[in-house]
Amino acid sequence: MIRATNTLNSIARIFCDATKEVLGTSTGKEVSFANTIQKIPLVHLRPEIGCFVLFNGDYSGIMIMNFSAKAAMEIYRNQMLTMGLPEEDLATEYTADDVVDNIGETINQIIGSVRRKIEGIYGLVSSNTQPKAIALTTSIILTIDAHDIEKELCRRLSFKIGGHSFHIELSMEKTEFVSIDGKDIHNQGSQAGVEKDQYETILKAEQAKANVGKAGNDQNLDFEALVNANKTEESPDKSVSNDNLDFEALLKQNKE
Repeated sequence: MIRATNTLNSIARIFCDATKEVLGTSTGKEVSFANTIQKIPLVHLRPEIGCFVLFNGDYSGIMIMNFSAKAAMEIYRNQMLTMGLPEEDLATEYTADDVVDNIGETINQIIGSVRRKIEGIYGLVSSNTQPKAIALTTSIILTIDAHDIEKELCRRLSFKIGGHSFHIELSMEKTEFVSIDGKDIHNQGSQAGVEKDQYETILKAEQAKANVGKAGNDQNLDFEALVNANKTEESPDKSVSNDNLDFEALLKQNKE
């Protein structure tokens, strides 16, 4: 039996990190995500703005991002202001094409970051479709075209920006990432990140010490302490399809 839950949960964390980085950089606002990953039976496009992107390759699945009107406007306005656009030129309604298009481009940046991170950690690659965003008044269920899709392979991730919540809903084919040497590849990736972060923290602390005191005093890093500190720190092919979705009809229905 394939144990896919650990892999999906690890990938979900990558989605969390990528979303926080992309939105934090583009909006200049603090973006946070909940430490709890929710198991859900199905993934939905939800009101007021839903956007989805399909990815296919060494791993396949679908990512959906759902925004309330306030969350979508918070992201749109801060991104535009950060880019230097005057406030009077910004859209005021979440249903405006500028807002919907901006959300779609944001998701494109997030999935691109996720793919690069997964390739860097696991050496696996995937391509994605162009994200599609839509203003909604009702929920729409989406599924990937894989015969072994299971309810347990869907997750919901919760975020906040400017006090407003938004969510990622993620669904993947049944797959398990295993290191070629049989070790837990997910823990290996986490440990590598811990060791790197810890080394950088200690290095900065030592550099700060070196800058304190009289000019010309050389202070050397205690590399033995760095090493000891790091030793003790724990730290068949599927395709994706959305051919059956009539987005023109969805748009028309939701505008009526």
